Amino acid sequence: MTDWLIKEMKKISMIEKYAVPPENNYSKLDANENLVVDKDYLTKIALDSLKKIDLRKYPIDLYEQLYRRLSHYLKISEKSLVLGSGSDQIIDLLLTLIGKGRRLTSIYPTFSYFKTRCQFHGIAFSDIMLSSIDNTLDIEEFIVDAKKSHAIYLCSPNNPTGNQFDKSEILHILKTLKNNLVIVDEAYVEFSKYSLTKYVNEYSNLVILRTFSKALGLAGARVGYMVANKELAELFRNRIQLPYAVNSLSLAIAVSLISRPKKVQESISLIKNERERLYQNLSKIKNIDVYKSDANFLFIKCNTRYSRIVEALENSKIVVKGLGNIKNYGNCIRITVGTKKMNNKILSAIKNIH
Repeated sequence: MTDWLIKEMKKISMIEKYAVPPENNYSKLDANENLVVDKDYLTKIALDSLKKIDLRKYPIDLYEQLYRRLSHYLKISEKSLVLGSGSDQIIDLLLTLIGKGRRLTSIYPTFSYFKTRCQFHGIAFSDIMLSSIDNTLDIEEFIVDAKKSHAIYLCSPNNPTGNQFDKSEILHILKTLKNNLVIVDEAYVEFSKYSLTKYVNEYSNLVILRTFSKALGLAGARVGYMVANKELAELFRNRIQLPYAVNSLSLAIAVSLISRPKKVQESISLIKNERERLYQNLSKIKNIDVYKSDANFLFIKCNTRYSRIVEALENSKIVVKGLGNIKNYGNCIRITVGTKKMNNKILSAIKNIH
């Protein structure tokens, strides 16, 4: 093996590994999937879609169909959309575009995968701490740091804290930092108050990441997309993105799902109601701090009860995201809002911990 490759492999091996949740027979509430939408309904869509496609052919028509349906779903031009194999794949292309040796400003804590991909691409990553009281961001401190950077990454609603930043704050950032590429990750936006998609042609530096993996219940299909101004979107679609990044079956399933989104929308409403119920009940438990959420999960500061809570949940066959010690916050967990039955199991497991 060549010396330069050995050197690169050693460097890459130092990057923090993205932890993939294990599969088991537990209630899986650690990955923010939509487990409320009916599995049989999605299976039927998948089987019907499989019968309609021709796997011998490249999915040209299916791309065009999904662009049309997404345009209708979001009420924006098809020319502002770029499809990808999950938003993760689009993140990699964006970081390739930003380029090695450049600098990016983000927040802490946020989506850990994004930071590790910055490390992989040789992009300096600077993060501004959120307030551990209410997850707010000091916008002026953020702007001062961002002026030293080439790009910005904001997850809104943020993962793992669950809060959506005020629209006025993000618009202020866009107006103030016109020379920065502003990437806003809206993976959980269907559970929140607003989306910034309509602003992409007003602010040419704005790029929005969206996905079918969360609210739409298609985590296994790996379909994501980017929303941007028409010029950047056209460049991405025709010069940067792979010719056929998404497979035929995933495209066909996505087309079918957003053509009749009623069941998904019903599941989103149920999750929002359960989120509030779970929040209200967990907030009554002493010695833990539960944060208000605009996503499909709750962020909980466990204080001295971290190990006991994680153990109690495991004993009840519930898997949550154990985040461990987060600067300024202490030991925290993140719990996906599941079905009413799943959420009742969470409450039963935690409420009797002393």
